[in-house]
Amino acid sequence: MNSEIIKYVAGGGKTTYSANYLKNNKNGLYLAFTNSVIEDVSKKGFLSKTIDSLFISFIIPKLCCIIPLVSNCSKVTFVDNDKLPNYLKNVSQLRLDENGNIYNKSKRLDVNINTSNEFLHKMSDFPNSKAIKYIFDKNCLRLNHIFRSELCEYIIKTYPNEIIELLSDRFDFIIIDEAQDLSGYRETFANLLYNSHIKTIILGDDFQNIINNGIWFEKLIADKYETKSYRCPETNCKWIRDNLNIEIYGNSDSSIFAIINYNEIKQYDDGGKFLLYFAQSPKSKEIIRNWSGPKDTIKSAKGKTINRDIVIIGNKMSDKNLYTAITRTTKNVYSTIKNKHI
Repeated sequence: MNSEIIKYVAGGGKTTYSANYLKNNKNGLYLAFTNSVIEDVSKKGFLSKTIDSLFISFIIPKLCCIIPLVSNCSKVTFVDNDKLPNYLKNVSQLRLDENGNIYNKSKRLDVNINTSNEFLHKMSDFPNSKAIKYIFDKNCLRLNHIFRSELCEYIIKTYPNEIIELLSDRFDFIIIDEAQDLSGYRETFANLLYNSHIKTIILGDDFQNIINNGIWFEKLIADKYETKSYRCPETNCKWIRDNLNIEIYGNSDSSIFAIINYNEIKQYDDGGKFLLYFAQSPKSKEIIRNWSGPKDTIKSAKGKTINRDIVIIGNKMSDKNLYTAITRTTKNVYSTIKNKHI
């Protein structure tokens, strides 16, 4: 194992750290969960990908020669189920289990991952044959979200050594950012790298895990904790420390953190403040619909820096969602959340 775990608070400088490391250490790869973060690092001139795109563009094409049903496909593409013709609609129902068996719902099909691609295309029609032959074409592998995840999970389980050899031949080190957001095969892949000989630096924030149910990163003991936020004002950080028991420190400032009532919200809608909410409720629906300034869900705003005052609306909210919302802004916070916990 050749890994380093660094846990950062929101706004703690993960992207800056990653860019500097990539600059000072050649032949590295940066992986993150969201495309916006990938684009930020890519613009700085460094090779950056999501784990999804790494598998689609590099790992699967390189390993296809040892996966019989994939064969020597020339490319791997994404399939949108909603855009398929009617005779291929059952593509969305196909599943691949960890042993390489293929199912339509609960019915096991006559082919599996060890059926050769050449033999598949010589077979006469069989149930779901059009869909199977469409996915595992002679020259193209076509994957929707679910089947991609299941195929990647199968590949990680079946060919872990081949994956590590492939990556270590190409890269001297790998950085995995936003590790708290990983789940499913992405989490399995990160764990494979974590336990390998490849130099792997894993970055994340336990308290921003609001997208998935993965808890692998939270269980890891950090080699280093970075508790200083360069985004979040100290007034906001102090409220988080006092009410959410999360150790985060900001810069000295004159910002405001205020608890407000629902009946006061309209007076804060001056067209400039940013409204954040977890989800619409009967009580908040009209306020959200009529809000004149910018607005977004906390989930969609995650990863962004908001250089505006924010208004957080809701009756109750988990600590992680509230923390993520508060730490989006560099300015004032006005929140209707009065309680510390759900």
